[in-house]
Amino acid sequence: MAGQDVLPLDYPQSLERDLAALLSRLSAQGDEPKALLEGAELYMQIADDLFSDEGQRQLAYEAGAAMAKRALYIDPRQAHAHFLYAATLGSAERLKGIADAGLVLNDIKRHLREALAIDPTHPQALQMMGGLYAELPWVLGGSEAEAESYLRRAIEADGRYTNAHLILARLLMKQRRFAEARLHLQAVIDVQQPHYPYSWMRLFKPEAERLLKALPPS
Repeated sequence: MAGQDVLPLDYPQSLERDLAALLSRLSAQGDEPKALLEGAELYMQIADDLFSDEGQRQLAYEAGAAMAKRALYIDPRQAHAHFLYAATLGSAERLKGIADAGLVLNDIKRHLREALAIDPTHPQALQMMGGLYAELPWVLGGSEAEAESYLRRAIEADGRYTNAHLILARLLMKQRRFAEARLHLQAVIDVQQPHYPYSWMRLFKPEAERLLKALPPS
């Protein structure tokens, strides 16, 4: 599941219509893991792409985490459910502030590890784990070497999740490995059929173009 790779003309407003239909289906048919995961993904996209108010975004992330948790209760051997729970929980906690986010960091990492134990090539879990290792300070378990390893595995699994290229490029720039960084920034710009095209168009591609211009001449 990679979000909506082909977007309706009225995206992201269409997300609310999609969510209403899914909630109606769940109400009529009861909890079903696939539908719950669709709901968790929709809530995450609503928070990422539709809402700008932080309170609304936090509530949407928390609703997504609750749906992923319900899916895990039914079947804990779902890699994507573990990833979605970690991603939505982490995003909700980030909005509360880094102090609160640190309190649930171990829970987030545990679910990412569970996802990768079930599916070692789950690209989003690999990308998120790499991002955590890149972002966290050393005292909280950060590691540039681990970050690079996870991000390269994410790209190998599915390079159309372009944020992995972007995070890796920033890490390589920090290490002054500019030629390698250039390749990953160009990969973001040149990707065909990216997953999460709305985020790619608004965030990832413009950031890659900006960083590419900031690189020293090769």
